[in-house]
Amino acid sequence: MNAPRTATDPAVKTSVAHSDQAIEQQPVRTGRTVIAPKVVATVAGIATREVPGVYATGDGATRAVGALREQVPGVKSAPSQGVAARVDDDRASVRIDLVADYGTAIADLAADVRRNVTSAVHAMTGLRCVPVDIVVHDVHLAPNSALA
Repeated sequence: MNAPRTATDPAVKTSVAHSDQAIEQQPVRTGRTVIAPKVVATVAGIATREVPGVYATGDGATRAVGALREQVPGVKSAPSQGVAARVDDDRASVRIDLVADYGTAIADLAADVRRNVTSAVHAMTGLRCVPVDIVVHDVHLAPNSALA
């Protein structure tokens, strides 16, 4: 059982400004949280797929390997497929490779993906996500499209 921390405990800072104020005890050091790049890549990958107009993430080779993996029962493509991330202190940088649906305005799609990824990464990790680089590798035509 843990005993409550006291003012003599080295992990507690005690400050008393006036006698009519309560004693404030704050931990001097609470520990360090490290967010791995894989976490940022997973969050960014999921946030990217939420945006309408994104057909898939990854370049041709990555998608081909992902398709092969999905042939194995119970195995799915990783949510971070097509996403590379780097974490430096309180900041993350992300590169997303994707395929857009035909008919989607690519500049608008990129802006929507950036906005969604930045928001999701910050909400889940507390990291500022700058930059978010997007590479559009292809445009997907629906199989029943007159253009296909």
